[in-house]
Amino acid sequence: MQKPQHTDHQIYYRDVVFYRQVLIAVALCGVTVAMPFAAWHFIWGNPLITYLLLPVIALQIVSLVLLIRHGFNHWIALFLASVQMGVTVIINIQMGVLGSYWVIASAVANYYIVSRNRALAINVIACIAVLPLAFESSDIMFRFAMANAMINVFLYAYARQLETKNRELEELLTKDPLTRAGNRTALENALIRVKNQHLRHNTPVTVLMLDLDHFKKINDTEGHTAGDKVLKRLADLLRARLRATDSLFRYGGEEFVIVADNTTLDQAAYLAEDIRRRVEKANELTVSIGLAELQSGESTEDVVSRADQALYKAKQMGRNWVCFDPV
Repeated sequence: MQKPQHTDHQIYYRDVVFYRQVLIAVALCGVTVAMPFAAWHFIWGNPLITYLLLPVIALQIVSLVLLIRHGFNHWIALFLASVQMGVTVIINIQMGVLGSYWVIASAVANYYIVSRNRALAINVIACIAVLPLAFESSDIMFRFAMANAMINVFLYAYARQLETKNRELEELLTKDPLTRAGNRTALENALIRVKNQHLRHNTPVTVLMLDLDHFKKINDTEGHTAGDKVLKRLADLLRARLRATDSLFRYGGEEFVIVADNTTLDQAAYLAEDIRRRVEKANELTVSIGLAELQSGESTEDVVSRADQALYKAKQMGRNWVCFDPV
């Protein structure tokens, strides 16, 4: 059965713009703050910090250009978090207690740049590196360690709660409440994703549109509650048959759409026929299915429309058929 997989570093589609803006802001702050800071230390006789900051400033400028030109990237985020924490550790070692606030500030920023687990790991490593090298007394070391631990505990807990709430919100926005299949919004996002993959790697994508035959008769004779149960059973049956690369969506009413990634029209035809037989055997009901493979230069709306036309052909042929639109 296909299940949604939420990894720690997962960024939802709607959050990409926000995280890109955060990373750009961090890179800009790093450049605009670090440059006068480096100049100040050079003028006042501490060129070592200046020499440490100059390559970091250059790397942050490169990261800024990449973010503006190519958008959000997890590796750029991890790079920024690691670099900024590394340089603050070096500054803290050079300045002692006076530089400790930079480590704390970077620790807070990391939870906005990378996932909570990565932020925690970077911050813990930084704290371990700083303690024996930046502080002269065990009392100051203990105070710094406790302050750093408290900040990370609260930030980690908050990030985890925010992650959970975002996931719940994403479920509300992208899941059909009755069948737990994706809704139209989720379908649009999935089609954009697979089309981008198709454009970059020429990966085949086929859209299957399914319609439960004579569903109106069930609602009319047995009631809408019975009809809802039928739709739930159908969605469960479809999920049990789909592969990890397939995605299921409720298109509306008794219609469902399957986006079969990395699947040609011929391969999808076998999938569709197997689904048709399973539904007929399990529910004593039938489905009609239309297929269309995404073509180069074709919009996502066009491929869905062609799958819908193929479904109409299956209905015209007497239902319980699989038809496809070869273009």
